[in-house]
Amino acid sequence: MPTYYLDYELGNDANDGSDWANAWKTLTLGATAAIIAPGDIIRIAKSPAPVSIGNGTWTNLSKTVTLAAAQNLTIDLCETAWTGVGDTTITRTAVATDGKEGSYCMKLAVDSSPQESILQAYFATGTLDLSAYQKISFWIKNEAVIADATTWVVKLCSDVAGADAVDTFVIPAIPSTLRWIPLTLTKVGGGNLGNAIKSIAIYSGATTPTASKYIYVDNFIACTTAGLNLQSLISKNALEQGGNEGWYGIQSINGVTILLDNDTNCKGNAGRGYSTSGTSPETVTTYKRETIKTDMAASASSAVQQVMDSGTLGNNIEFQGGYDIDTGLQTGETFFDGLNGNGYGIYLITKSYITLNYLNIYRYFYGIYFSSSHYNTIINISNTNNNSGYGVFYYGSNFNTITTLSNANNNGSAAQAGCGYSNSSRFNTIITLSNANNNTGYGVIIDGCNYNTIITLSNANNNGTVGVQISGSYNIITAILNANNNVQYGILTAGSNNIVKSISTAGNTTGGIRYTPGSPNYISNSLCAEATKISNSFAAYSNNRIYATNFQQDTTQHWVFTDGGTINSEATDREGGTGIMWKLAITSTNRDLYYPLKLSVTKIAVVADKLVTVKIFMKKDHATNVGGKLVCPGGQLTGMTVADITDTKADDADTWELLEVTFTPTEAGVVEVEAWAYYVAGNANVYVEDMTITQAD
Repeated sequence: MPTYYLDYELGNDANDGSDWANAWKTLTLGATAAIIAPGDIIRIAKSPAPVSIGNGTWTNLSKTVTLAAAQNLTIDLCETAWTGVGDTTITRTAVATDGKEGSYCMKLAVDSSPQESILQAYFATGTLDLSAYQKISFWIKNEAVIADATTWVVKLCSDVAGADAVDTFVIPAIPSTLRWIPLTLTKVGGGNLGNAIKSIAIYSGATTPTASKYIYVDNFIACTTAGLNLQSLISKNALEQGGNEGWYGIQSINGVTILLDNDTNCKGNAGRGYSTSGTSPETVTTYKRETIKTDMAASASSAVQQVMDSGTLGNNIEFQGGYDIDTGLQTGETFFDGLNGNGYGIYLITKSYITLNYLNIYRYFYGIYFSSSHYNTIINISNTNNNSGYGVFYYGSNFNTITTLSNANNNGSAAQAGCGYSNSSRFNTIITLSNANNNTGYGVIIDGCNYNTIITLSNANNNGTVGVQISGSYNIITAILNANNNVQYGILTAGSNNIVKSISTAGNTTGGIRYTPGSPNYISNSLCAEATKISNSFAAYSNNRIYATNFQQDTTQHWVFTDGGTINSEATDREGGTGIMWKLAITSTNRDLYYPLKLSVTKIAVVADKLVTVKIFMKKDHATNVGGKLVCPGGQLTGMTVADITDTKADDADTWELLEVTFTPTEAGVVEVEAWAYYVAGNANVYVEDMTITQAD
């Protein structure tokens, strides 16, 4: 099968994609359905390798990374009001309203009759020697589309009033509106910046700005051609390919202080920052990495790069990132960057049998989006971070597999997640998800979907609502190693027959594990450090149940949580008893004789026409507040009475009594026997222990 080549920065979609010299630019217009076919491989050029920026101190649950030495020089942080000129009104806007750095940003609003090519606003910076730098970087947010690169100009000037320009920077066309965008601009004509800059100014260009509209700006810094800037990503990760440490978008740079971003519209006083289950604080070599900037999307739902054809069973179409165009080897990874938080980074709609590998997605609306797409494979994706919606999202998509997703971090929106499933997505599998941390909403959300599996989720920490939320049925998570420090719960589950194993939670604000109506659901080997370990919102008389085995990772602790009561194992206190006893705790008046708390104590395979005897020891810890019975529900097999067969515990306290029920079915089958506890006059407990079962010869 053919191999094709794609290079977003140097390629051209008019090429034939046959080699690096003739590489395509995009998945959408280069790798078209008319050209690619099942079994084809599309090799994609890698991003630049990580570069050390010296030591940085990283702290768990903090947005701040502190560098040992500053990499940039501040021009203006927009904390002090600029001076408006001509038709421009300047407002210093507090970060509670908007802004990316510090306490304020600048809002420049033009009037109803704006003019072209004139000074709009300026700020006296004090004398700055910027001769060691070649670029500036700053944030901009525009109310109206900036149609071309002749509308707004930034100038560094040698006077204090923005009149004598030394360095000029052209703001590019921006098709989106109301989105903060980090810009890094080279001066017109190139070269180093001025050595005696005294002011920064914004001018209208040859194209008149849109009447009565504004732009916001914030955090102007000088940077070198190859140095750290607001478009850079930073990390502890030294590896060009792989590694579990995520790469993070930057919210602001102020000297040695870097704040980590969520989505690009995250305000300077908001955001989730960084989390780790390792050493904190930790001072380590810190790295910056540059991305491949795709064309900015005009809207959230624009497809930035769309897969255009499907493979077939056994013949996937492969999109393989991370290729070195000089050596032809897959030595790195490809980091695609939407910059403004709009669009679908990689979009698959009604596509099947596609493979994605070493592709990383930043600052889109949805990073990787599967819509009605089935049997697709992600082999190794290191990062789907800083998107304004989901990092990875399945919508009505089935039988997809992720082998390794290292990081789905710092994605935006309170309703969305690092990784999400919706619209009845089924039978999808993630083998390893290392980190789903610091998302504004959820780490992982499975919303109304069934039969999905996550084998290992290492970390779902520091998310703005819940670490992992599951609604739907028959979903399985084999291990959640850490679901810590989330604003609500580590795990929240609704629906039925969901299984979560090997869970560890700590530091979650509201509690460790929360179950809302749905039954039954199963937990095993959980360890919750919170005071509220497991809670539920089950409605009265719903009989919804959570079954928790090896509770608190104790092989002797097993629980059933339900409305109006709990059931749990305890070490026996019966003289001559063995192993454990079961405690049925009544906590509500609802659990009366007509709605008792029931424990299935045995299911017996019986033969026909033989007397069956079941005996069990029972006690109560209050003589009259609760009642207890041994019950064989009636009518289970032919020959058994329609009425329940019961034996009732005497009204005494702390006295073990042997209860007995007998029955003789006239057909072979299985019979269930239960222990009941029920409210009489107050909340109390019933205990059962040491059951014996005999069947006549």
